Amino acid sequence: MKSAGTRPARRLGGRRSTRTSLAAAAAIGLVLAACGSEDGTASSGDSDRGSAADTFDRFNEMSGQERHDALVEAAEEEGSVVFYTASSGMDPVIAAFEDTYDVTVELYSGQSDTVLQRILQEYEAGFYGADVMDDSESFSIAQQGLTYEYINPELTDQIPGYDPESHVAATRLSVYTQGWNTDLVSEDEIPDTLDGFTDPKWDGKLSIDPRDWIWYTGVMDYYLEQGWTEDEVDEMIQTLASYSTYNAGHTVQAQLLLAGEFPVSLSVYTQSIDRETEAAPDAPIAWRKSDGSYVEPLIFQPQGITLLKNAPHPAAAMLFVDFLLDEGQQIISQEDRTPTAVPQPGGPLEDIHEEDLHQVDFEKFTTERSEWTSRFEELLNQS
Repeated sequence: MKSAGTRPARRLGGRRSTRTSLAAAAAIGLVLAACGSEDGTASSGDSDRGSAADTFDRFNEMSGQERHDALVEAAEEEGSVVFYTASSGMDPVIAAFEDTYDVTVELYSGQSDTVLQRILQEYEAGFYGADVMDDSESFSIAQQGLTYEYINPELTDQIPGYDPESHVAATRLSVYTQGWNTDLVSEDEIPDTLDGFTDPKWDGKLSIDPRDWIWYTGVMDYYLEQGWTEDEVDEMIQTLASYSTYNAGHTVQAQLLLAGEFPVSLSVYTQSIDRETEAAPDAPIAWRKSDGSYVEPLIFQPQGITLLKNAPHPAAAMLFVDFLLDEGQQIISQEDRTPTAVPQPGGPLEDIHEEDLHQVDFEKFTTERSEWTSRFEELLNQS
């Protein structure tokens, strides 16, 4: 372990250089695929198991202090880990990891879709540069067969909705909620459930993000479990949309809500509102009532981390996942105010039970994306 101070993570690219980085990665990959490489490619990576499988299997079978000590030794021998993410809030985690272990984090960050495309293009070209990826699109990467299972029940047993077969462990939860401006509407007027907003008194007082088809899939599943039919859910969504203005972006939704542009946002992230109240505790914006209650359902989409099956630094990759699911959770909760996989004391999901969080179906998110996107857009267009 390190005793020295932190050092900045080495950045492989950034949001402004995404297109250039993608083209360069593909070109480099084509060359490496033809001649082989010691630092990114290997002929063994062509197998279904992946070139890192033996290392992953070894540590997946271990547990406790024995696992941790062996993993630290192997990771520090590798010396670095290549981390791809679409999150803008990982710098404090990276700094803490590098301060704890003698392992350098080489970071590539970009928009969610460009990070996804970069990995797909790299693997298609035979270039294996990434060790771990953390994003909602981790599920899509796993569906492509490019990831490997992560087994560490000491940490994953605490994650709401964790499915080891998905190969993705949630590091934070993007939780959709309904927020309101406390100067424009009393909390006593806020209904207990989403369908309460179909009351005509809310006509013209609502806002919705027109891109939130993922939220729509979670709402659909929740109400089907309550005995509703799909047509009834669609009718509700169409009514809500007809009462709403459309404003894209969850941060934008929170900022406009704070500014009093509308009384209620139907699809905003809890963390988007929490950031506003953290900056100004007296800000007239809320998603929980004074008694701690909220509008049901709380739909969440996991933002998760996954191991790449041809990771060039597999031990360091697993150590980084361990850290992100353990010490990193508190850091994320404190620094980024993003809801975490494990609700932290004083964090945004404190006192909310796991059974009250309803996860979106990752099959809909990955393999049925086109269908659900079209359905949601059609409902909005008909409103």
